[in-house]
Amino acid sequence: MLKKHLLPQFGEMAISEITRQEIQAYVAHLSQAGYAPKSIDHIHDVLSAILRTAVKWGHVQQNPALGVDLPRLKCVRPKWALSPSQATSLLMALTPLPRTMVGLAILSGLRRGELFALRWKDLDDCGRWLTVREAVYDGTFDTPKTEAGSRQIPLSDTALRLVAEWKARVNNTKPDDLVFLTRLGTPISPNNVLRRSIFPACERLGLPKACAYQKRRKRCVD
Repeated sequence: MLKKHLLPQFGEMAISEITRQEIQAYVAHLSQAGYAPKSIDHIHDVLSAILRTAVKWGHVQQNPALGVDLPRLKCVRPKWALSPSQATSLLMALTPLPRTMVGLAILSGLRRGELFALRWKDLDDCGRWLTVREAVYDGTFDTPKTEAGSRQIPLSDTALRLVAEWKARVNNTKPDDLVFLTRLGTPISPNNVLRRSIFPACERLGLPKACAYQKRRKRCVD
């Protein structure tokens, strides 16, 4: 976002020269250029974060990105959720590693970054819950962005059974070890799991999410 959009537009300007009008005009330019509302929202978020830091460091009095009118966000693709029978079929079609990941995600509602940052000390068999303490993105660990992100999630019998079966299969089960990790002990790439295991299984089962993903991917490659 910074290199492709913001530096070409604002890179030659002093922070104090960036006004709300300048930002509003850039948003209008992006809209006219055909950028999706979600993309414009992301670009604005990055710019706002930069300016927010400038305020914190005393370079400007207020964040000019606040109050800018943005295009209304809308869902381009219809959302859907797996039915219980579809979820069961998907789990049965997966090998143990992705099955445990998908099953725990479905049953706990964990985000991807939270799931792949999960450590054995975060799972309490006796208390029947897991604790969300951190998340990982592109190999970098961090604490949740908000206080609400740090939380305890109750685990069902099915979730506990999935975790126990997976724990019996792996060697690295010390408290600080990741529940899901590579042979080198590093976090697993979510995209690799999707491409290699989950999407192929979804496609075999005829689940629409996988089909839509494959069509979008083909258009990007073409």
